[in-house]
Amino acid sequence: MWRLIACAVSLTLSCEVAAQDLGVRGPLFEIEEPSLFEVIAEKYRALEASGEAARMQEQLRERTLAKVHRPQPVEEIGRTEEPRSWRFDPSITLARDIVLPDGRTLGGRGERINPLDHTPMVQSLLFFDGDDGDQRAWARDLTLGDPLINPILVKGPVIDLSREWKRQLFFDQGGMLTTRFGITQVPARVTRDGDHLLIEEVLP
Repeated sequence: MWRLIACAVSLTLSCEVAAQDLGVRGPLFEIEEPSLFEVIAEKYRALEASGEAARMQEQLRERTLAKVHRPQPVEEIGRTEEPRSWRFDPSITLARDIVLPDGRTLGGRGERINPLDHTPMVQSLLFFDGDDGDQRAWARDLTLGDPLINPILVKGPVIDLSREWKRQLFFDQGGMLTTRFGITQVPARVTRDGDHLLIEEVLP
């Protein structure tokens, strides 16, 4: 019995010794490498002092404004050489149930619906190249005083023309609309034709 007690005391003491602060063993060295934040901050201060930071900010501002004023042109769109027209079915197949704000169901998943059956379309779309003088003049003559025509550029200075024409112009960003409609030549018109859209690639 006493042997068991002595053994337990011995184990306890050895654990306490193991847990003691044994102090410093060998020389200590401070961490001399600066933090990443300090390195970045120092580099930015150097850029500010040299005026480089202000120059970079101005370049970024100019590039951003340039893209706003003249977005990336739509690729693979040419000037109309052979006029053509066709009817386009805008029907879509629903990927999920569509419920209107008033609680009515517009359509169920997998159902094919035609948006023209539910939305009156009285406006027309007019696609043109804003860098082409003939197309620009043609589009302006058509849209002048007619708010039901939406002029859409595939290329050109959309902001400058909006100011010049004193009305809102749009840009087919990434060619989303022309690709959807299959338009490859401009100028082109899109109007409603019953439950379809009539698409016409015309000469300016």
